[in-house]
Amino acid sequence: MRKILAVLGFVGLIVMACGGGGGASSPEDAVKGMFDAMKSGDLDAMAQYLPEEERSEITDMSDEEKEMVQGMLAMMSAVEYEIKSSEIDGDFAVVVIEITFMGETDEDEVELMLENGSWVVTSGGML
Repeated sequence: MRKILAVLGFVGLIVMACGGGGGASSPEDAVKGMFDAMKSGDLDAMAQYLPEEERSEITDMSDEEKEMVQGMLAMMSAVEYEIKSSEIDGDFAVVVIEITFMGETDEDEVELMLENGSWVVTSGGML
């Protein structure tokens, strides 16, 4: 259990340093988009599900930094997730997910906010 959270937390910190913006039409779609992009190692796709204030940082990454992050994300291809529930409260939402990684399963909450009409991931799960 701790292994899952440690690895996902570490990758989340890297993702937050990479920037983001864009979002999705529902909190569930944002979580799905973020996880699918993470599993495929697609930094540009991941970035669209993060808040606008971090967006410019991805363009400042060197090719070497992007390769390093993509290498770390390669092990995330084995992550399985299931959206269990979601709750919207105004411009904020929480999506409960079940994450399975390296034979261990854990439940976590992903926090999101509505930004410019789209849902973006602000914390939790893999962040």
